[in-house]
Amino acid sequence: MAIKPRTKGKTSRSVGSQWFNSLSFKQNKYGTCKFLSIIAVFVYILYFFSSRFYPNSRSTSVSYPPSHGLYINEIPASRRLIYPQVEHVPVLKQVTVRGLYITRLEIDGSKRLVLKPEENAMTDEEKKKTTDQIILVKSSFLDHGKLVYRRNNDAPEVVVVTLIDFENYDLETIIQVVQNRVDYAQKHQYGVYIRYIQEFLPVLENQNLAQSYEFIKPLMIRAAMHAFPTAKYIHFVDQDALLMNLDLSLQKYLLDPKILDLALQKNVPVVANSNIKTYNHFESSLAKIIIPHDANGNIDTSSFVVANDFHGQALIDYLSDPLLRNYNWGPEGDKLSYAIGHILQWHPTLLGKTAIVIPKVLASQYDASMDQEGESGSGDVYHYNEGDLAASFKGCRSRGTCASEISHMYNKIKRT
Repeated sequence: MAIKPRTKGKTSRSVGSQWFNSLSFKQNKYGTCKFLSIIAVFVYILYFFSSRFYPNSRSTSVSYPPSHGLYINEIPASRRLIYPQVEHVPVLKQVTVRGLYITRLEIDGSKRLVLKPEENAMTDEEKKKTTDQIILVKSSFLDHGKLVYRRNNDAPEVVVVTLIDFENYDLETIIQVVQNRVDYAQKHQYGVYIRYIQEFLPVLENQNLAQSYEFIKPLMIRAAMHAFPTAKYIHFVDQDALLMNLDLSLQKYLLDPKILDLALQKNVPVVANSNIKTYNHFESSLAKIIIPHDANGNIDTSSFVVANDFHGQALIDYLSDPLLRNYNWGPEGDKLSYAIGHILQWHPTLLGKTAIVIPKVLASQYDASMDQEGESGSGDVYHYNEGDLAASFKGCRSRGTCASEISHMYNKIKRT
């Protein structure tokens, strides 16, 4: 018997036919439609159950908690001048910083200050019923960090930011520093954001104030950005500095690109002896960070300006990272300067947004030997001369002259 040749594909078609027939399908267009309908229903059921078990995959149903600072429960500020009740300084000294927080005993036997972010502010009714002065002062200290300014109809364009230290500075010096910022801000309709440096100790890994002092500045600036979300610029001024020329508006004096361009340090090393230089064709209109060099050609953080936008916040968030904050950058008092210098050398995008300027425009160095009656100073771009915006008393803590130098220059402002 002759064997008939097998037709190619016949077996596969017969198997396919049996599979369709087993599902009661007929090999016609109606059967095909029915098969596709079942597949569609199966896919829909799969999607329905996956959305139940994985709700985050549905972007429309995702909800995020509102942003907040160190504290979850915040207090709307009634005015754009936010500063602590400095008359409490003597009591704060008496209580000490360890008496202001909960202390937790660690496994290694050390003690850490702990912050309670969920803590509510003391109500006015509770304050009226409380006669214990220490409880009231402690509450005022902790509640101050909860203040935020959310009035869009009276939002300041610039916020002057300063940290004050109740442990190492006397009451009179603190009052002079705070009053100086308030006087300047009121003259130009700016905001003021002043907090005790001790408020940030619980969030630090190293709770030694002397060692962590410089890196509390970025934490403070980020808090100011949160407290004044619609402000365009944050002007940080160190406690060891005074705003001397209260008539100089920051917008007209420095933020105007035509004025800023005259103060730029172009084509100079970002930090002393660096091969990375500032851009020769830097566009002043793009500046988001304005920071001076000191006399040695390094970054000076005693007075600088940061835009409250993506680039400004990126720099501040980077500086606030514990890995960067805890790195051994160099000399104790210049760690933040070294960190900023490192960032600008390795991140050209941020360098392209940073205007490095001469010290004279933001942080003229005060030199007592040049401050003689009838003399206006050396006339260089580093030291303070009458008419400059700010006088920086950098190094006064090691000299032990902060109180006397601040008081001397503050009285000069009052006489003008």
